[in-house]
Amino acid sequence: MTHPDMTALGARLGAARTLDDALMTELCAGMAAVFPDAPAHAEVLAEPTEAVMHLLARCLPGWSIHLTGQAAESDGHWRCGLRASDIRDDDGVVGSADGPTIPLTLARALFDVAQKTAG
Repeated sequence: MTHPDMTALGARLGAARTLDDALMTELCAGMAAVFPDAPAHAEVLAEPTEAVMHLLARCLPGWSIHLTGQAAESDGHWRCGLRASDIRDDDGVVGSADGPTIPLTLARALFDVAQKTAG
């Protein structure tokens, strides 16, 4: 995926209110360009949280996921942090994002790591 394609993907992730199948497929393609073990296409999983967790496990195996939010809110307000180690405070790359749904927030945090990794 080229730099303009990644920029467009970032814009779509930022504007999205949910992580639908089309956006998940595009995210997989973008992550495959950065992470060698990423699946090149979305797994056939009915639930978006399960699908993005599968992608995270393939792209960032062993990384820690910190997710906080208010499930009681009508649109949700979630915050996610991804880091290589829960033990150290000096990770070279840390991904962070917020969003209205858990899968979209996880996807945005993964994209943040990909952008920082690809440079």
